[in-house]
Amino acid sequence: GLRRIRFTSPHPRHFTQDVIQVIASAENICNQVHLPLQSGSSRILRAMRRQHDREWYLDLIDRFRDCGRPIAFSTDLIVGFPGETESDFEQTLSVLREVEYETVFSFKYSPRPHTEAYNWNDDVPETEKTRRLMMLQRLQREIQLRLHEERYLGRTFEIVTEGPSRDGKNYYGRTTTNKVVNFPGAHSPGRFLSVKITDVGPNSFYGEQVSPGPDASS
Repeated sequence: GLRRIRFTSPHPRHFTQDVIQVIASAENICNQVHLPLQSGSSRILRAMRRQHDREWYLDLIDRFRDCGRPIAFSTDLIVGFPGETESDFEQTLSVLREVEYETVFSFKYSPRPHTEAYNWNDDVPETEKTRRLMMLQRLQREIQLRLHEERYLGRTFEIVTEGPSRDGKNYYGRTTTNKVVNFPGAHSPGRFLSVKITDVGPNSFYGEQVSPGPDASS
């Protein structure tokens, strides 16, 4: 009886083919999957003990793309992990270009207690970590804005309402792809509305409530 199901991301290895098929066939599972990558370099992934390499990860992306349902991808990335070279970092940027994530959570590496890397030589200078993070975020911002214009602008989507917008003048809700849409009016949380996207930014949208229902499934 649940109209939407969104779940916390498991490890990418847990997305077996039968899980992908369930996501593909169950319409109430949201059209968004979070696949933590951390690095686009297989060498760095091995150092991180991530249990997958670049090629396996990109094959997983392809299996989702072939499942017959549009999926919006999000991920986590770390720059400046011990031993990361410029070549390793460029491989991370190349994965961004290939996958075209709709959302990326990106961070500079810092030693964390109780992790294997805590006592490793943190050999990437802080200024270099900052430079790499800014480059990554700038590229991702460009990708997100283009995808938002191509996939969302001018189209109508079903959203579920959540609460007042930060500006205090609008209300907001989320698409099944986890995009925040701000629109005029006031509604109780948990309502399903059709909203046409009239403006997009890199992180959120603006729209107007319309009737009848949405012309898109995401």
